[in-house]
Amino acid sequence: MAPPNTIEVLELSRVAPPPGSVSEASLSLTLFDVIWVQAPPVQRLFFYEFSPPNTTTTSDFFNTLLPHLKHSLSLALQLFYPLAGNLVLSSQTGEHEVLYVEGDSISFTVAESTADFHHLVGNHQKNAEELHPLVSHLPPPSLLALQVTLFPNSGFCIGITLHHVVADGRSLAHFMKSWASIYRTGDVSSITTLPSFDRSLVKDVKGLKKILLTQTADFKMEETLKGTDVANEVHPVRATFVVGRAQIERLRQRVLASRPELPHCTPFVLTCAHVWVCMVKARGDIGDKTVHFIFAVDCRARLDPTVPATYFANCIGLAFAEAKGCDLAREDGLAAGSDSIGRAIHGLADGPLAGAEGWIPRVLKMAGERVISVAGSPKFRVYDTDFGWGRPRKTEVLSIEKTGAIYMGESRDEEGGIEIGVAISKSEMDGFASLFEEGLV
Repeated sequence: MAPPNTIEVLELSRVAPPPGSVSEASLSLTLFDVIWVQAPPVQRLFFYEFSPPNTTTTSDFFNTLLPHLKHSLSLALQLFYPLAGNLVLSSQTGEHEVLYVEGDSISFTVAESTADFHHLVGNHQKNAEELHPLVSHLPPPSLLALQVTLFPNSGFCIGITLHHVVADGRSLAHFMKSWASIYRTGDVSSITTLPSFDRSLVKDVKGLKKILLTQTADFKMEETLKGTDVANEVHPVRATFVVGRAQIERLRQRVLASRPELPHCTPFVLTCAHVWVCMVKARGDIGDKTVHFIFAVDCRARLDPTVPATYFANCIGLAFAEAKGCDLAREDGLAAGSDSIGRAIHGLADGPLAGAEGWIPRVLKMAGERVISVAGSPKFRVYDTDFGWGRPRKTEVLSIEKTGAIYMGESRDEEGGIEIGVAISKSEMDGFASLFEEGLV
């Protein structure tokens, strides 16, 4: 058992774009944004290690690194100003909007921890609560809060608390990499891929925003998530699992041996199917009951007309896969899971918004069930967030504890590999870990 993570808050401050650098602006919410108005915040951690050639001392941290972090953050917020704004009701439409006015800023907390840095960044099982002190609270109507926590002589952590309504995972990754680039160069002009906030890029020819607004009006997301929040039932543990390219290829060959006609045997599909099978078995959901798997789909390149990758907001839809637990528990369960997830992807050929009016009703229908969903994507390449100290030692998504999701990202140490973060009960984790490793042999 690791010692408790004792945190001492050293500074509470705010960081804003440079004075006069951003004009007042209001951004309406699109059909992709309104879904997230009631969502709990996204919480993500980036750990950076003090190791050769990065041998930062505590004095260096406070005298050089921290002031430079704040300055570069201010410059980054000049480009990504909605993050410094607030979620408000428009006086003209009565609907929610993101509003930025001169003087708006984000909360910036500096803390020091006595916890074992190397324990926290390890892939092994740990109590989920050990990471909770590394993020700060996000009071409404704010959209972003940051916390930088020093582990003396070991490293530090950047903890992010983000309101999902302002940005999806791709947008957050864009912001973080831009901030890192400005830190390295000290120059805003180093950012060549500027964010786009043009809401007119998202065409709503079917009036989906109005439909989704109506559906979310009485949708209590916090209440719905209680059915999947393991923290309400047990003290969850966290662990990270890694699948390498050779292991992914073994999974592919296993699937094709029994189902050679399956078209979507991508690393993402195979990894998701493997996790799904292992989780269903670990939970004992192996009867005739239907089990569900939900994953997000980046719609930018799938819309007609397409939306640029630099579009900063939400632009993700939902895809749904389902299968009977007993089918996933069979010897060819990996193929069954891959088939179901592949068919969900194939259904996107009709357009990513086909059936969008059914997203929320489907999620509500699953309330109280042990649904598996996916947060993150290997395509975000979060380990490329290099401030000049090297790649992050570890990244984590804390908020999966509240949503019942698994986290998926690229492997830190192997190109083409995939990292999976899991937060479940200790008993389920032991079973899942054993099944996961056995299934890769």
